[in-house]
Amino acid sequence: MEIGLAVGGAFLSSALNVLFDRLAPNGELLKMFQKRKNDVQLLKKLKLTLLGLQAVLSDAENKQASNPSVSEWLNELRHAVDSAENLIEQVNYEALKLKVEGKHHNLAETSNQQVSDLNLCLSDDFFLKIKEKLEDTIETLKDLQEQIGLLGLKEHFGSTKQETRTPSTSLVDDSDIFGRQKE
Repeated sequence: MEIGLAVGGAFLSSALNVLFDRLAPNGELLKMFQKRKNDVQLLKKLKLTLLGLQAVLSDAENKQASNPSVSEWLNELRHAVDSAENLIEQVNYEALKLKVEGKHHNLAETSNQQVSDLNLCLSDDFFLKIKEKLEDTIETLKDLQEQIGLLGLKEHFGSTKQETRTPSTSLVDDSDIFGRQKE
């Protein structure tokens, strides 16, 4: 059971890292939202909320085996992070689709900048749908963030559980194994 908990925690941690990479200041996702300032703010709010949750992730992973409420909280966090990932994947898919269709229809032959400037092509309806889902996901994440104190979770900015373990070593004298004498 403990191995499953560690794997689940590692998965959540890596999912957060992927989201942080995609929400990077110079990332493609932010470029696609540039013309929509309110949506850019939503992405920033998403990132800040995720950073706050990541700060207690290590403590939550350590406590989940002994506290069912923390385990349930982590499950809810996994679902919310999955939702955020799915939204970002939808935007990436739509952008890629438009890019391929644009090349197929030779719409962007005049300039490579027009091909990369996908925020001009993504429809308002698409962004409205994504914005609503993004707001819901952020609301869920904020609800989880409010529960941190109630669950007694503490922020850990340093090493994770796996990194704090003392490494175990075993020194074997190979002369004993192979029946040789040390020189």
